[in-house]
Amino acid sequence: MDHPEQYALDLSHLNKVSTGFSYRVFSPDGDAGHLAQHAPLFLHPVWKPQGDKLGVLIQYQLNPTGNFTGPVTLHNVVFVVTYDGKASGVQTKPSGTHLKDKHLVYWRLGDLTLTHETQKIVCRVVGLEGAEPQPGHVEARWEYAASGGDVVGSGISVSRLEEGKGKGKEAVEDDPFADEGAVTQDQQWVDVPLVRKLVSGKYEGR
Repeated sequence: MDHPEQYALDLSHLNKVSTGFSYRVFSPDGDAGHLAQHAPLFLHPVWKPQGDKLGVLIQYQLNPTGNFTGPVTLHNVVFVVTYDGKASGVQTKPSGTHLKDKHLVYWRLGDLTLTHETQKIVCRVVGLEGAEPQPGHVEARWEYAASGGDVVGSGISVSRLEEGKGKGKEAVEDDPFADEGAVTQDQQWVDVPLVRKLVSGKYEGR
């Protein structure tokens, strides 16, 4: 298009629901605190090495420094604990799945409602033949679908430019002081219905 801040999206080739565009939330100078306010989940792992056993307590809740008011429901939630070393088995609460060859334990929790009350997951890894498992990291994967007019991420909106319903106006003399690309009186921006979603990406606690 002629205007650098306007984009045309051709829908003629789409025959199903598709992503129009995606973006990353801007963080000035990699400021972790700035990014944290956009995350609904606060994750705090506590490791407890005990010789041939390795315990980990995963505490999680609604992010107290985030831009969210509880309760908040996350979808497709998965927690993953990794460790170094060989293990003969694990003990978990709630029940999780142990993949020995990949040195990890995971929990598929589905939909999870977060409040400011702390919830927890407990895991103990038992070393194989005297081995001493060492802490790795804890990952979380989740999706958050905003409801109503909730603003998530950078709050980007999408509008379309529509012609007015009138018959139009006689051509008028150009305004030398008008901004280039300004909307004329017989045009207006109309909001496009959106589904806003946050996806966790790489979300770790150590």
